[in-house]
Amino acid sequence: MVLTGLSTEEVLQKISEAGIEVTDVEAQRFRDNDVDGETVDCGLTETMVAYLFQGSFKKQAKFNQFVCKLKEPVVTLTLEPVPPEECQQSSSAIPRNGTNVRLPASFDIPAFPRHLQTKLDNKEPCQRNPKDRHIMIRVLYEAVALYTMYPTTSEYVQVVKILIAKYPFLKDLEGNGYHTWHMSLRRKFKWERAPLVDNSEVRGSKEKFGHKKSKQLVETVRTSQRNVSTASSVLGEDPSSIEAHVNVLHSQYQKMQPDFRIVRNRMQQTFAWWQKEIADGMTVEDTVKKYPFLRTPTGLFNELERIHPATGNLCQRFNEGFKCIVLKVLHLAQRKSPLFQFYLETKEEALTEDLPDIDFRAALIFLPYIFKENIDHFITLGETDLDSPYPTIQLTDQDWKMAFARRAPNILKVDHIEVCRTSGIDEGIISAFCTYFVFNLSYPRHLKNTLMFLQRYIAKIVVDGDQPLPITVTRQINLLY
Repeated sequence: MVLTGLSTEEVLQKISEAGIEVTDVEAQRFRDNDVDGETVDCGLTETMVAYLFQGSFKKQAKFNQFVCKLKEPVVTLTLEPVPPEECQQSSSAIPRNGTNVRLPASFDIPAFPRHLQTKLDNKEPCQRNPKDRHIMIRVLYEAVALYTMYPTTSEYVQVVKILIAKYPFLKDLEGNGYHTWHMSLRRKFKWERAPLVDNSEVRGSKEKFGHKKSKQLVETVRTSQRNVSTASSVLGEDPSSIEAHVNVLHSQYQKMQPDFRIVRNRMQQTFAWWQKEIADGMTVEDTVKKYPFLRTPTGLFNELERIHPATGNLCQRFNEGFKCIVLKVLHLAQRKSPLFQFYLETKEEALTEDLPDIDFRAALIFLPYIFKENIDHFITLGETDLDSPYPTIQLTDQDWKMAFARRAPNILKVDHIEVCRTSGIDEGIISAFCTYFVFNLSYPRHLKNTLMFLQRYIAKIVVDGDQPLPITVTRQINLLY
């Protein structure tokens, strides 16, 4: 229907015919503001509609629906008979929404909405804006859905590779460069197919390609994926020589000032032996009793550097690698961590020269939150007996502000056994990280993303058998770097 030719009175009449009861006061507002067909066609804002129908959400909603129907174009179709042979040819040549026509090799990325296309042309990092990213995935989905609602893995990859080739600045910083786009597009199709489960084609494809549920493997603390010596014996060492080394280590541990040259030498001599003992099932308690310098932060740092020599000075690598992302971690965590207010109060009360250290410690504490994990089973206030075999840090102070403000003492426990005491939360977190490698522990599900990030991007450790980083981690890496 043509709106521009309607007068104010005709618009009011059409509104009444649509079932919207217009009062005399509301009709007068239409007349006073010259709301005729041309005005409606130009578009009334939400504020304007709210003024015309003050106090009635129902009338406002109905009016908006009425305007949309008026603006719908009227299309007249003329049906003509088509020869059967032409119908057959055209049906095989034109892709239909929801069919399983394969994606052509000549598929190209369609144009995005104008505002988004302008950003892409200016090489803006749109992948960091969730709204822009969702629009891009929607446009890709709509383009591919013209051919099939069940793209194959190669077709998903084909589409996102074309996207990255056209806009290289959208590439993921981790992995093959398009993993997050691949998974987002796959999830979009899965979401859009969900309401279509009663469709015979969708149901058939689901039965054919759907994954069957299988029993989950029980998570164990010990893992065989770490680099552990599997030799049946250690060259030049036997039980009696190891016992001699262990006696020297105990003797040094009793001293106020151990000779660390001797300690490093004896730990090197026993290195392959105690690694094999742990791999064979020696408990954490028995290990730290036999090799007492594994009960010190320095001992844990040294042994991780021995396990992965490429890490060099671990503490230095942690400090240098983490400082460059501290501010971004704090920015991303400010609305996710319930402890953020304690951090802000600590900064207000602190001296200017203490602020960098406070920011560093806070970012380490908040890091799990940006990976959608929490620290409830990792860092606790006071000495509590958590029912967890994984490394936990117990702050001796009962105030979170103390953990941010200064080098607050804490206790590191593994498998309910006190391993060592550290002088600050940063030293405690690094020590806890080391224990996963020293005691051959798997990462717990509740902290796996955080630990994988620390391992790959901060400590720069790559372990044989490591899987690609989860998409949750890759997305945050794109935001941090």
